[in-house]
Amino acid sequence: MSLSDIANLVEIIGILAIIFGITFGALQLRQHRKQSRDMAILELARSFEDPEFTAAYMLITGLEAGIGDKELQAKGPEYVAAAMRVGWKFETVGMLIHNRVVPMDAMADLVGGFSIKLWSILSVWGEEMRVKNCQPEFFEWYQWLVERLLERGASTQEPAYRAHRSWRESG
Repeated sequence: MSLSDIANLVEIIGILAIIFGITFGALQLRQHRKQSRDMAILELARSFEDPEFTAAYMLITGLEAGIGDKELQAKGPEYVAAAMRVGWKFETVGMLIHNRVVPMDAMADLVGGFSIKLWSILSVWGEEMRVKNCQPEFFEWYQWLVERLLERGASTQEPAYRAHRSWRESG
């Protein structure tokens, strides 16, 4: 084997090592993205377990759809605080969805239906707050989120217990 043959062999091995490195790196990156997405979904799910959010949710769902600022204020400060807590929760979720930190499908399955329901209650109040405070971005991501969910038909989605009744554990 000549020096030229050895040099060619080393060059081939080098190219194969580069290809292997790029392939391995791409697989690691894909795995990291999946793990990050799964962790974001898990953290989103956990964030809805907050007792303060649950209390706020219970207060707001007892209100009529399209409640305005005066009516909400008349209910008392705990209702205003509950509206803010619910709104900020979904404001954050909307921003996370938009920035592709959390996938829309997971969010829609987790809380899509009640995010729409809560917006139907709070949307008039939110619009009035935008005007009252000269703050057009008030709950902007929450509104964006609901609009995207409605575009997908999430409000008419079949419940999981019906849609996935034929699911079986593989193994």
